[in-house]
Amino acid sequence: MAQYAPGTPRVIGKYVKPYHGCGLAMIVKTAWTRENPGKRFIACPKYVGPKRGYYEFLDEDLPSDYYRDFLWEEHQKGKRGIQRNEMQEQIHVLTMEKKLLADELTCNKSKLQLYEYAP
Repeated sequence: MAQYAPGTPRVIGKYVKPYHGCGLAMIVKTAWTRENPGKRFIACPKYVGPKRGYYEFLDEDLPSDYYRDFLWEEHQKGKRGIQRNEMQEQIHVLTMEKKLLADELTCNKSKLQLYEYAP
């Protein structure tokens, strides 16, 4: 039985070479380019890009450009949603910091007034 890299999802359909010529276990990755959105491929762990290192697609091409574009757009929407949530979280943190600084400023102004009127 072939051995796969730890955490490698089960591969359906095609046999996956467990090791590349360099002796390292192959890993399953997912491409998120406009040309191949969501398409799984196996690659050497040293894989840097299509021109450097071994890779081989596992999934077939999508049946039409419509599906490819649809999947790409949905992925982009998801990424934008995550980015929006992260920005909203940052805004919340900054708002809380602003409130704390405003409270600290009010407190310091009160202390200053006390020192100015002290005999």
